[in-house]
Amino acid sequence: MKDPYFDVQSEMGITKHAGGWKATKELAELCHIGNNKYVLVVGCGTGISANKLQKEYKCKLLGVDLHPRMIEQSKKEYPDMKFQVADAQKLPFKSNTFDAIISESVTAFPPGKLKAIKEYRRVLKPKGYVGLNETTWLSKPRKELTDYTVKAMGGVRPESGRNWENLIRKAGLKVVFAEPRKIKAFEQAVGEMQLNGLKNIKAFSRLIPYYFTKKEFRQAMNELVKHAVHVPKGFLKCLGYGLYVGQK
Repeated sequence: MKDPYFDVQSEMGITKHAGGWKATKELAELCHIGNNKYVLVVGCGTGISANKLQKEYKCKLLGVDLHPRMIEQSKKEYPDMKFQVADAQKLPFKSNTFDAIISESVTAFPPGKLKAIKEYRRVLKPKGYVGLNETTWLSKPRKELTDYTVKAMGGVRPESGRNWENLIRKAGLKVVFAEPRKIKAFEQAVGEMQLNGLKNIKAFSRLIPYYFTKKEFRQAMNELVKHAVHVPKGFLKCLGYGLYVGQK
């Protein structure tokens, strides 16, 4: 597996982001998602959040992800929904197409964050909303922490809350909501359970047989565990997440 962080999630059929389903719902409401709204979920992963959003808000929804295996899993699990492979930095859609764009734990990964947000703005209808749930530095990190984050979390490069706001403005959007937050372990666990539900049980039931029968999966898991047991001091206090909403 080339990217353990994402490859393991795709094989297990789960998704995760800070704040879980509670944060996703809050973002959806801040973006005024509702009946007949056309929503693009950028970085839809295995489709779990996209499916719950469509059911909860009765919206028309399209999910995209750069990872082909994620899209394969999404289509298999939710055959009545629309998913396709696409790059956040070069979306294959006409301008002024969507009423809202939701992206969670995605925009911190591309080398061109501003380029990605400009693409969100381009395909957004006038007065539409872009909602980001993104990893955020709550205080200035030491180099040890930034290096660890890149290695342990699939190449993610968080920004401070102020920098996320600046990126949204530079992309030509008006910032209508911005709130960095701490990650609270118990709330995160509950949020992920609400998001994944029984899929968590199914995912972990696959873990042991996959570990012993799939060499690449075993190597990826070993890599993730290695990072998990060597967390630098102060990491969990320094890294949080934030909800950021811009309007076109």
